[in-house]
Amino acid sequence: MRGVPYLELEDLPALLERLEHYYDAVPRSGARPENFGALTLFVRAGQGWPFSARPALGRRGEVRAADVHRVRLRQRELGVPESFEWVAETAPALQAAVEQAGLFVRACPGDGGALCAGQQQPVGKVSEIAGVGALPAARRRGLGLAVSAALVADARSRGVETVFLSAATRMPPGSTLGSASAPWPPH
Repeated sequence: MRGVPYLELEDLPALLERLEHYYDAVPRSGARPENFGALTLFVRAGQGWPFSARPALGRRGEVRAADVHRVRLRQRELGVPESFEWVAETAPALQAAVEQAGLFVRACPGDGGALCAGQQQPVGKVSEIAGVGALPAARRRGLGLAVSAALVADARSRGVETVFLSAATRMPPGSTLGSASAPWPPH
């Protein structure tokens, strides 16, 4: 692609470090961090989708299954999903700790690429959601709904009052429009 810089392999550690700082910073604007050893659980202040627990920024040592158990207990107290997220390259031992604590791990994406994407196109107080699509292997998992909901939330946070969804009438061969049972628009 013209205009898109190519990432050199030696730049990967610096990129991963920037991403870890980003993953830690995003929830802090609307959540309170609670530390559990080498894990941080961001507890949302007010309404909104709950955050997953993740490795603490600047942690020392590996995450232990006991840390995962403590986070899961707190998530149950809060009535939020028991979920964890991390970048495998920055916390390679976390998967074993999470599995040892009794959770199933699904690698996303696993091959280094995105599973689902979409875009919103705001103009003034109106925005169109368009181009939402998932890879064939990732369909029927609710990813399109999740991406759409995130785009709506982003538009609303930027002052957009009207959001609408455009869908193609003709889909490429092998593609499907998924359905999910969820309220729309998401709150």
